[in-house]
Amino acid sequence: MTAFELGVVGGPWARRLAPRRAWIDELPWDEQLPEDTGPARVMWTRTAFNEYASAAAFAEVAAHLLAAGAPIDLVAAAGDFVVDEIVHAEAAARLATALGGAVALEVDLEKLVRPPVAGSPLVRAAELIVRVSCVGEALTVPILKLSRDVAGSPLVSTALARIVADESAHAQLGGWFLDWADGQLDDDARAHLGRVAGRALRDLAPVPSEGCRAGLGLVDCARYDPVFAAAATRHVARPLGERGIVVPAADLAAVGAAA
Repeated sequence: MTAFELGVVGGPWARRLAPRRAWIDELPWDEQLPEDTGPARVMWTRTAFNEYASAAAFAEVAAHLLAAGAPIDLVAAAGDFVVDEIVHAEAAARLATALGGAVALEVDLEKLVRPPVAGSPLVRAAELIVRVSCVGEALTVPILKLSRDVAGSPLVSTALARIVADESAHAQLGGWFLDWADGQLDDDARAHLGRVAGRALRDLAPVPSEGCRAGLGLVDCARYDPVFAAAATRHVARPLGERGIVVPAADLAAVGAAA
């Protein structure tokens, strides 16, 4: 385990990234934020790490798409999304700082992405695509929109609006890849991918807790849970089902979603 930190070396590498991260500096950082920001500081620190892990996930997706011989525009998109996620990680870290400072977070940087287990390169790539784009990013979009709507802060809502615009494209990559791979996936592969999606849903499902708050990026449990369940049905199970990938009913039930 190691302390989670973000840093830059500067020079030509910072200049290369500058156009992609310019919007962060344009956010209304002069906003006077509320003093009681403890839960939001924790949330934004964890969000920074989650976005960092998402960058690693898309790096793995790009590598596996290359190994599967996927179309080069899909490969390029996955690689480009790594930059999006790194920029999101910086934005989240800056928000944590603005709310009083990031909290200490110990992480294992060697376990950012669960490796695929399928035998063929194509199905391994599909595993990652399903887990990262078809489930993770697809669920993120409606949750971020809800967070934006209840933020109660121009700074936070503007940042979330920018992030959600990127995440929408990240979610769409999954469907495009599965449509391209459609004729190469047999029934066993589709059943496997359905189970992969089901496990990913369970992993991302909200944990019951008391005293949830809303604002500054936080969402109260009473609103979060039904949005998550509806998104699991509408944005995960249905699009996958249309492509012959059935998410097990037990997994959907476990997260409160309809089959």
